[in-house]
Amino acid sequence: MTETSETDGKHTKADTERLVFFSDAVVAIALTLLALELPVPHGESDSEVWRAFREYLPDYAMFLLSFAVVTTLWVAHKWLFARIDGFSPRLLWLNFVWLLGITLVPFATRVFVEDSDYQISAVLYATVIGGTGLTLINTVRHCRARGLLRPDTAPEIMRRFQLFLTFPTVAFLLSIPLAFITLEGAKYSWAAVFGLTALAARWATHPGARPTRGQSEGTARRPSGKR
Repeated sequence: MTETSETDGKHTKADTERLVFFSDAVVAIALTLLALELPVPHGESDSEVWRAFREYLPDYAMFLLSFAVVTTLWVAHKWLFARIDGFSPRLLWLNFVWLLGITLVPFATRVFVEDSDYQISAVLYATVIGGTGLTLINTVRHCRARGLLRPDTAPEIMRRFQLFLTFPTVAFLLSIPLAFITLEGAKYSWAAVFGLTALAARWATHPGARPTRGQSEGTARRPSGKR
């Protein structure tokens, strides 16, 4: 019975590691596709090249925003899976849905750049980003509910992490109706969201919320000392 349990544990760990490696590769490809879509300024002189460069500044700004979006989502994914000690079919499919969102970011970025004057481009972009964040939140909830996290993972830090993911996700989803009122307002709200998200990241994953191994062992030894 013990042998079976150990074998299953090794199998679970291998499944999780393969899922993480596969996810990392997909994220790397998505970032590469973002860069490949960058327009190259052309001209017959330095001044013409600089003029063309300035004309493409909105495209470059969207690239930077999307790059920040993907890398932030990847960092959150990496942080979460470093604390996962189990595996389930639902976890696998939630991760596939998350990867679907990641792979759609370059497409949504390109649509927004090409059709930035139309509301549908902002709606598509916000839907992709908000939906991808929502999937990651559901992944956190699933891991907490099914006990897939490491035993030494403090519940408080997971609550903070989930709240940290909720803020930008809700903000992007709320920018969808905002785009029908003011398209420029929706665009600027995305940049503001990521500025605030970067500030909240340290609070959300602060090591003080997680007990150290020494503290855990000390707590476990107290009863034996009283005996």
